[in-house]
Amino acid sequence: MSYDLLDGVRVVELSLYAFAPSAAAVLADWGADVVKVVPPQQADPMMGTPIAGLPKRDVGVAFMWEQLNRGKRCIGIDVSNADGRAVLHDLVRRADVFITNLLPGARERFGVEPDDLHAINPRLVYARATAHGALGPERDAGGYDHTDFWARGGIGHSASQVADEFVPQPGPAMGDLTAGASLAGAIAAALYRRERTGRGAVVDVSLLSTAMWVGAPAVLASVLYEVDTIPRMRHADLPNPLVAAYATRDHRLVYLAGIQTEHHFENFCEVVDRPDLLEDERFATGADRLRHRAELIALLDELFASRDLADWIRRLRDLSTPWTVVQTAAEAAVDPQVVANHLVPNVSGAIEYPLVASPAQFDDEAPALAPAPDHGQHTEEVLLELGCSWDRIVELKESGAVL
Repeated sequence: MSYDLLDGVRVVELSLYAFAPSAAAVLADWGADVVKVVPPQQADPMMGTPIAGLPKRDVGVAFMWEQLNRGKRCIGIDVSNADGRAVLHDLVRRADVFITNLLPGARERFGVEPDDLHAINPRLVYARATAHGALGPERDAGGYDHTDFWARGGIGHSASQVADEFVPQPGPAMGDLTAGASLAGAIAAALYRRERTGRGAVVDVSLLSTAMWVGAPAVLASVLYEVDTIPRMRHADLPNPLVAAYATRDHRLVYLAGIQTEHHFENFCEVVDRPDLLEDERFATGADRLRHRAELIALLDELFASRDLADWIRRLRDLSTPWTVVQTAAEAAVDPQVVANHLVPNVSGAIEYPLVASPAQFDDEAPALAPAPDHGQHTEEVLLELGCSWDRIVELKESGAVL
């Protein structure tokens, strides 16, 4: 179903790449009317940027563009042009929310700083998506999620502790999408305050602030315990043998997430047909298993390697300890729980293709997703809504102010 939580809310998005667009995509999922402003002669990088390592073939879908811009309308406006900027101001005058990831210099140059737009619309919720914050010596500099979210925020260092080299961010836009969801939530909170008080707002979320939030336990521990981060350990040295991944005979991984309680260990031994472990004095108590954890891990390595994954899935159904199979992205896309909860619905455009839904669901219903627009697809439609005549639209097009 189409959500109506933000029905009637108008959003103007002036941005490129992934962070700010993902926030606007969440608002569109929630029912907002999002108009994406793009430069007439410059396609968004997400419309065609190849992802390294993927097969070289045309799948008919610019999947990054679709994921980040579904459900929006798109207008081409040259905001460096005075007439184009006037069109943008007309949009803002009718809008509830303005989202941008332009750098401060560009915002000043194009006259879209908070003071500029609040002078036009004092009730506007103005949202900035930045790399490393609106303040500080680097406020004017840009950045990407793999720099500010993954590397600078400490997450990449933590993830690399048990690797032989620095672990790159696992996939494109991971930090962008995380930060975008946070920005969408903050915008919704600002809209709620505005409904009560009439006050507009300036909302700031950065990739760096999102990294600090995601990595908060490590950040706090590093300060309190005077360490670089919370230590991560290699498999053979893990402190809890029941919080570990074990390889099966057919080279798959089963991940256990069990706390060390007597009940969990007893149940585990029963399920895996090793009741003899309960009689082994090395593993009699949680303290004993901690002291002899390397021996228990080695034993469990051997045990899991004795059977294929399918056999373990059958056996572990009665396990009280939470566990899962370490899946690929392709497997996750068709996971029965993913399917049952409509987390990757199909969208029908020129062809049918999947998109990932934003995380929140309302009233026990999944969101209905719509395709992303083409570059400048709705320019004329939006201009007509603003009251432009066809003669004026022709003038704007001929001057290059709009697409």
